[in-house]
Amino acid sequence: MTIRRAIAVTVLLISTLTLAGCDGLSVSETELNQAVAKQLEQPKSNHIQLTLESGNTLDMNLLVKSAHIDLTDRDGGLALVDMKTELQGTLSAFGQSFSFSTKVNPSFESGVRLEENRVYLVAPKITKIAVEGSSFNDKILRSTLGSLHDDFEKKLAQYFDTHPVYVLNHSTREKATASMIKGISIKEDAIEFAIF
Repeated sequence: MTIRRAIAVTVLLISTLTLAGCDGLSVSETELNQAVAKQLEQPKSNHIQLTLESGNTLDMNLLVKSAHIDLTDRDGGLALVDMKTELQGTLSAFGQSFSFSTKVNPSFESGVRLEENRVYLVAPKITKIAVEGSSFNDKILRSTLGSLHDDFEKKLAQYFDTHPVYVLNHSTREKATASMIKGISIKEDAIEFAIF
């Protein structure tokens, strides 16, 4: 690193710390939801396979259509998430295979973790799963997902382990302070990052 570049980096860090007031950085609930909406503009299908008690499998492709995150300081800080998803796949029940395509809307609460400059949801706990539609297949799927609650929760956890909900790269300040963050917490309507 040249001396000129080292001086520039030092000046940038000092000005960033001055701007941040050494307190930290925060991302509002609105900014978080805008980032999630932008990520979901490029739809990605995720394969999920769940094993039924009978030994049959439920093969599904999950497409996340939308997600809304409500940040609350309740219980030490929680991200309350309402998702709208589309499930397509095959369900084996009553000795037959049924193809289905339906809308499934899980709601869950989770914590957050920071890895490098990326924010992930962790340990999602499902609070509700709503299956839209009134067809026979939707009713079977609704009852099946109820019995597979824990497995579905694990699959959601895997999804959010690989899909960050926010990346600290939206401004020069975020980029500069990302490597100095020592803690993350959820407050009412914001995620706060502690520096030092």
